[in-house]
Amino acid sequence: MKAPTDAAAHLSPARLVHRYYLAMSVPFLIDAVSVLVYSALNSAPEVVLPSLAITTLFLALGVGAGAWLLMRPIRHFIEGRATFGEIELSLARLPRHSATIVGVMYAPMVALRLLSHRLEITFGATLQQVAWPDVIANLTVGTGFNVVLTFFVVAAYLDHLCEELFRTRGVNIGTFGGRFRRKVALAILFVSFATMVLIAADMLSYSGDRLVREASSDITTSAIGTAFMYYWISNALTRPITRLDGGLRRVADNDYTVRLPVTSDDELGHAASRFNQMVEGLAEKAYLRDTFGKYVSETVAASILSNRGNTGRSIDTTAEATLMFTDIEGFTGLSESTTPGEVAALLNAYLHTVVPVIQRHGGIVNSFIGDGLFVSFGLPRPMPDHARAAIAAAIEIQQALSTARFARDFTLPTRIGLNTGPVIGVTIGTDNRLSYTLLGDAVNVAARIEQFNKKFGTRILAAESTVAAAGAEAFCQRLGTTDVRGHHDGVVIYNVGAPL
Repeated sequence: MKAPTDAAAHLSPARLVHRYYLAMSVPFLIDAVSVLVYSALNSAPEVVLPSLAITTLFLALGVGAGAWLLMRPIRHFIEGRATFGEIELSLARLPRHSATIVGVMYAPMVALRLLSHRLEITFGATLQQVAWPDVIANLTVGTGFNVVLTFFVVAAYLDHLCEELFRTRGVNIGTFGGRFRRKVALAILFVSFATMVLIAADMLSYSGDRLVREASSDITTSAIGTAFMYYWISNALTRPITRLDGGLRRVADNDYTVRLPVTSDDELGHAASRFNQMVEGLAEKAYLRDTFGKYVSETVAASILSNRGNTGRSIDTTAEATLMFTDIEGFTGLSESTTPGEVAALLNAYLHTVVPVIQRHGGIVNSFIGDGLFVSFGLPRPMPDHARAAIAAAIEIQQALSTARFARDFTLPTRIGLNTGPVIGVTIGTDNRLSYTLLGDAVNVAARIEQFNKKFGTRILAAESTVAAAGAEAFCQRLGTTDVRGHHDGVVIYNVGAPL
């Protein structure tokens, strides 16, 4: 997996680990806030230190020890002492395991505090005995709230951790056992009903001033907790969605280098993983089209790659097109007087001069025939003025070659033949060897017309069909009707000159 190449500063292994411990301290902070609110509403500062001592015992020590055990294998990977395969499952399940540890430690702590008077415990006890409905409500809601909050806090931490591991190590979670809808259901459940459950329990348990104090304490604590919950839930759930949206925008702009970190084991994580697979497929297809387009035209390559039948063939297309054949005059003799390496270098330099001119006018080089070219205008890429474009390309080729000098001061005079007529673009060959070409009588006539340049001592010859379609009679000289081998009628040919 390819990691992104952004310029974000990498976090040190120690800082990555310390951030997890900070995330696991959130329940401790929530409980401390609850104790302070309780003591302030009851004007009883003496309960603060004993209650915080109990909190420290259960959460700071118990949760801290559990967090150390959960983080140990991940820390080993960060430090290079374990493989990703060994810690992948632990990494993916870090939020739920962390939430379980908090639940296991928080429930007995709250139970001890709420039942202290019944158990005749004074250290860390509540000011007054707590009624059973309030005990059950506080134990259920308090424990559940901290479990849910811890899950989302650690999920937000995991998002940053996985992003950093992807950036620095190129690794991604590949196991998906979680469910996004369950996360959302838990969040909605506690945000919507936690306060109502506590208030209902207070109303069933107390009256008078105590009801006011207990309800005020629960409302204040719930408001603070809800603010915490909203912040961490939005962090944990929206960052992956925002990141996926950004990735899709880059793909829409044809950027196939983007890859996303997979930061959860639910549907969002699976979507990020599928996104990466999709972009890799698009990048491979773009690469194939680009590379394939160097061997056949890009239009043909796109047609073959988009063929839903996956036959490796383009769709056969019939249309009128203008065909061009070129041939370098005296190239056979030149080849006898130079080495094969020099011939190849010379031919490549020649093509660097000629092919860009053809492409600029919309022509497509269908094949290289020794030192010659077979070019089409109008197929496979549709072009309304293909005849005019072909004549303009032929004239510009001659202009470019008239001033071009190649190795050893060679000049490469070129003969060009043009013809317009109906052809078919078709893939021919066997299952393991295919070639795209144009077939039809118009192709054969164009090839024969190019050869007539020797007879007439010309550089560009065009059939009447091409000259008429281009409206180029004004600057073309009619040479007469010529018999073409393999063609049943004579062909009227023109010598193409420069436009007036």
